[in-house]
Amino acid sequence: MINKSSLMHSLTRKINKTTGVSLRDASVCIDVIFDAITEAISRGERIEIRGFGSFFVKETAARKAVFADIPAHGRIVFRPSQKLRLSVWDKIK
Repeated sequence: MINKSSLMHSLTRKINKTTGVSLRDASVCIDVIFDAITEAISRGERIEIRGFGSFFVKETAARKAVFADIPAHGRIVFRPSQKLRLSVWDKIK
């Protein structure tokens, strides 16, 4: 599993290598993108990144569990694009 700091390091290096943008500026840009996605999802908006997938909030109904009642709530869902699914599928075959 990759954690946020490893992902940030990898992304900033790639951006730096391909565009020449400084590591610091690349890191700031990535933070801004993640913050914008987080804010949009928290407002209930659907985020679609073509060729990657979409994030959205799906409402779940209230239900009874063995030890407690679980109220209705939203949960964040990621649905990968067909391009991403096929790319991953080809690599795990």
